[in-house]
Amino acid sequence: MLTNSSRELATINCINLALENKQLCIYASVNVLDTLYLSHIASQIKDYEENINKRNLIIVNLKPFYDSALADDLTPFEEFKLQLQKELKDRDDKAILIVADCADNLFRNKHFDQCELVEKWWQDNYMEWRQRSEQIHFTVICPHSGSLLSKHPFDKHKHQISHNHTMTIDTAGRTVPGYITAKQAIEPTTSPLEIPIQIFVAEPERDLRQIYSIWLRSMGFKSLVITDSGKKCLDELLNIMKTNNNKTDEFDVIVILDTHLKDIPSIEVAREIVTRRPNQQIIFTTTMPPENVRQDINSIGTKNNNEILVKPFRFSRLLSLIGSRINNQQD
Repeated sequence: MLTNSSRELATINCINLALENKQLCIYASVNVLDTLYLSHIASQIKDYEENINKRNLIIVNLKPFYDSALADDLTPFEEFKLQLQKELKDRDDKAILIVADCADNLFRNKHFDQCELVEKWWQDNYMEWRQRSEQIHFTVICPHSGSLLSKHPFDKHKHQISHNHTMTIDTAGRTVPGYITAKQAIEPTTSPLEIPIQIFVAEPERDLRQIYSIWLRSMGFKSLVITDSGKKCLDELLNIMKTNNNKTDEFDVIVILDTHLKDIPSIEVAREIVTRRPNQQIIFTTTMPPENVRQDINSIGTKNNNEILVKPFRFSRLLSLIGSRINNQQD
C-alpha cells in the first residue's frame, strides 16, 4: 500500500478537476484490490459512487499489468488500449484523463528495465493517439516521487524516466527529470501563493492546457485564463485593464504565450499587450530555435527581457520565472 500521502493528494486533485470538467477519468493502480486503500481514495473523490455508476470514473486493477511487465509482456496494456477505444466510441466528449502507477511501482521496487518498458509504451501510444485523431484528447499522469529519484540507486536510473518524456511538472518547484505533456512528477506541494496574481495562458494543445490548469491550481493560483486562442487571451486581459480603469500598476499579471497559436500569431498578441502594458513581461513557449523567437520579440520593442522556454521544458523552470516575477513585484 502506498504511503506517500502528498502524492495521493495530487492524484485526487487531478481526478476531481477532470471530473468537474466532465472528462472521463480512469484511475489505474496496482493497489485497488486493497479495500482500505480504495476506500481511502474513494472518500476523497467527489461524488465517487455517482461517477462510478455513470462511468465518468473507471477504476482499473493494474496488478496483472505489473506482473506481466515483470516478464516483459505488455499484452494487458494492449488490451487496455482497445478497451479505451471502445469506451470513447459512444462518448460525446472525447477527452480522457488516465492516472496510472504501474511504472512508478516498478521503479520503486527497482525493476528499472521494466519501468522503462512501460513508460515507453505510454509515450509511444500517447503520440499515436495524438496523431491519429484530433478529436480524442488523452492526458496521462504517472506520478513519481521526486524525493525518491534523488536517492541511490534510483538516481542512477532516473534517466530511464526522462528519456521517454518531454516535460516535467514538479508541484514543489524542485528540479526532477524530464517528463511528457502527459505525465506529472509529484512531490509535497509548497504552501499556496498568497499574493494576488492573474495568469493568462494561450496554449494550442488541449492536454497541455489541462496540465497547466492542474499544476497552477495545485500551486495555489486561482485567477487563471487558460485558452487556445490568442484573441481570447488578449480580450480577457483588456477587460481586466478596463475594469481597473487602465491603471496597469494596480494588478499583477503573468502572460504565457505559445508560438504556435492558430488564430493570431503570438508575437502580435504580445505586441498588443506591451503597447497597453509596456512593463509586462511575457513568457514564450516554443518548439522553435530560441534565437528565431528572440528576433521576433526584439521587434516588439518591449522594455522587458522576456523569457523563452523551449519545449520540452521543466515546469520547475516555469515556476522559478513566476516566482521571480512575484519577487520583483514585492520589491
